[in-house]
Amino acid sequence: MKMKKYSKILVAILLITLLATALFACINPDNDSQGKMTLVVLNGDDAKEYTVDLAKIPSGNSSTGLMAILDYLKDKGELTYTSNDSGYGAYLTQVNELTEGGGNYIYVYTDVQADFDVTQYASQITYKNKSYTNSGVGASQMSVKDGCTIIITTISFA
Repeated sequence: MKMKKYSKILVAILLITLLATALFACINPDNDSQGKMTLVVLNGDDAKEYTVDLAKIPSGNSSTGLMAILDYLKDKGELTYTSNDSGYGAYLTQVNELTEGGGNYIYVYTDVQADFDVTQYASQITYKNKSYTNSGVGASQMSVKDGCTIIITTISFA
């Protein structure tokens, strides 16, 4: 009888822990809520820059990281994007004129070192004489910092 009681308590504690972890797992407390960041949509030589005031990004919504920035700009009518939920977060399939297909994939680069891809597949691009490394985390998990620049472009594996 005691064993059954303890197992119910243990299950309840595990359930509460799991729910708390799921609730807070997507929140990135390291993102800045003040300052400005730059988003660049780079299509070949054509670059569209967006300066985003981080204080204007709505808090409490379900979007985090880069997705919160994209949602904000989309809601303002300044850009378009589509994405799929990959189970690991949002997977961008279209941003403005950039689309994936035919061996082309949307790729995201950043100057936030915490988000750099550190695998053997890491790559860099140069934009305005500054080097950017592809992100090693998904768009939903990317860090958004005051003064940072995030570049969305395509890469070809064809």
